[in-house]
Amino acid sequence: MLGGYSRGRVDLTAIRRALERCLADHFAKAVNVAELRLLAGGASRKILGFDATVEGEAASRSLVARMGADPGRIRGSGVDEFALLGVAAEAGVCVPRVYCRSHIENTGESFYVMDRLPGDAIARKLLRDATYARTRARLPTELARSLARVHSMDPTDPRLASLGENGSDDEIARYRELLALAAPGHPMPTLALGARWLERHRPARKTRAVVHGDFRIGNVMFDESGLTGVLDWELAHVGDPMEDLGWLAVRAWRFGANDKPIGGLCSREEFWAHYEREGGLAIDPKIARYWEIFGNWKWAVICVMQAAGHRASGKRDVELATIGRRVADVELELLDLLEEADLAR
Repeated sequence: MLGGYSRGRVDLTAIRRALERCLADHFAKAVNVAELRLLAGGASRKILGFDATVEGEAASRSLVARMGADPGRIRGSGVDEFALLGVAAEAGVCVPRVYCRSHIENTGESFYVMDRLPGDAIARKLLRDATYARTRARLPTELARSLARVHSMDPTDPRLASLGENGSDDEIARYRELLALAAPGHPMPTLALGARWLERHRPARKTRAVVHGDFRIGNVMFDESGLTGVLDWELAHVGDPMEDLGWLAVRAWRFGANDKPIGGLCSREEFWAHYEREGGLAIDPKIARYWEIFGNWKWAVICVMQAAGHRASGKRDVELATIGRRVADVELELLDLLEEADLAR
């Protein structure tokens, strides 16, 4: 069995055979998979790293397989990430190249294969290590560039049909429904207050665009030179592009560097200027701050959902349980933001 991977469901041999078959179909050549291992990270999906040697190639390729969500974990939107990454690459977003997708025969579990990007994704290293001083200086511009490219993607592209799978792009209604499913019988008054405020002050939407949905520090790869890739597209949907800018400013993604609201890297105003220069939409600060309030409310709901996933899984899951304990911290931030917004009015 593959250590730490859903013991009893999938064995190493089955995974290797499925990967070799998928890649052989893609390259039309024999492929040998070696050094298959579970990688750290992936709160909602397991990620497997491996080396693939294609017949006739001298060097092996360093690849990863992103697996379907584990039973018991609350799933994302059902977006077709494989297709989405292909379209994102065409738009100039910094993303890994995707190769193929398939499933494991004895379980039906799906996966897709992509390049393993160089670098790291650990936020505390980024914000504290001297090694990444140059990266910290470069990332605001590079993140703004990729985000502007995300928002330039055509939401009506047939390859992105899965983005409309939920039948609605009302994210407030969607997360209210998810909260009710995750915490039945629990009133959650602060989150109810936040939802009412968001509904009453909802800005008129001027643009419908592809929204990444989880664009933040912790979901991007970087090395000593800067950004190497944007990851974790499972919450992508069609909506207001300002949602991504508000989410990036959520306090949880500053990792203690609270004087720099955009991921612990820079001020809101600095990032907005980079985004506009890179071809993004014009920023209305009031609307951007509205979506920051939404982002904190959404994160609190997700924390509740992750705790529910821990309880429903039938096994101990320290990561999900730990995330679930953050609800109170986010509720406090949400109350502060609501008070600030009402005073400003």
